[in-house]
Amino acid sequence: MAKVTNSSYLTKRRYYRIETTIHEGALAVSGKRNFFNQQIKEVQQRLTAEFNAMNAWVLDRDGIIGHVKGFIASREKSLMISATGAEVECRLLESEGNSTDGVQVSMAFIVFNIPQLELEEKLIAIFNSLEMVGKKKRQEK
Repeated sequence: MAKVTNSSYLTKRRYYRIETTIHEGALAVSGKRNFFNQQIKEVQQRLTAEFNAMNAWVLDRDGIIGHVKGFIASREKSLMISATGAEVECRLLESEGNSTDGVQVSMAFIVFNIPQLELEEKLIAIFNSLEMVGKKKRQEK
């Protein structure tokens, strides 16, 4: 595992609760965050676009996607977004969502042949993108 000393980067890793492990020879990177000013549909649309871009990003770097998953939950419903290097699929789950306000987003990437820091930076960039959904909405009001 790579050693990180950049304080800004470490702060983002803690903020998004990023963890990295090895899973069957691949890097498994995961993170979680609650977003309080977004609607689940907006997050779903952004995450679907980000996962499509993730597919291309990994393939452009000669990596292999084992699995890219996102779990989104609000008080009303929850859904799973999934990619394996091709299409991005979205599935509504039979659950009552979560008990917190806002939208909870959890993501996990299992990827081969991509350096740890690049994969973690990609996860941070996707979370940052989701943060911007709420900021843009607040600015429009």
